[in-house]
Amino acid sequence: MLLREKVAVGVGLLTGVLSFSPHLQAQAPGGGSLSEAGLYSLYANRHVATIAFANLAVTGAADGEVRKAAENLARAHRDAREKLEQLATERHLTLALPERDTSTVLLAQARRCLEGKTDRAFDSTWVNLAHDWLSTLILDNNRAVKTQIAPDLRPVAQEHTTWLFHQSAEIDRLRKKFK
Repeated sequence: MLLREKVAVGVGLLTGVLSFSPHLQAQAPGGGSLSEAGLYSLYANRHVATIAFANLAVTGAADGEVRKAAENLARAHRDAREKLEQLATERHLTLALPERDTSTVLLAQARRCLEGKTDRAFDSTWVNLAHDWLSTLILDNNRAVKTQIAPDLRPVAQEHTTWLFHQSAEIDRLRKKFK
């Protein structure tokens, strides 16, 4: 396959992930916008998927720094999921995880990309996938999620974006090691 064709396929996959409407199951009935419960449900689902993604490196990475970064990512998303579930309980919101979401697609792609890889090839691939994972969630949160929520929920979405951005900084430092 020519480089031009590889780039076109990669751009097509990324465009597909970014344009995939992850919020249909979480929308408020007939409202066309994402409710508070829907937003929390979406974020809870993304935490679960990110933990699963991180655990791929916790168990499969050869490099100690990669394992540590994966453990940190899993811990951060586990803690955030627990806080989110506690907040939803306090606010009497029922979380209903969407069946499919951007993170569901990302997790399936990550598993395919990592399949059969070991040692440095696994580590390098996972680190690059982690960078892409967080970047995609940030972009999706800013472009798709924020447009579907009420103005009073936008600070929650902005805080989530900032939180993801800080996580990407650790991954970006590690990425330099594998270039």
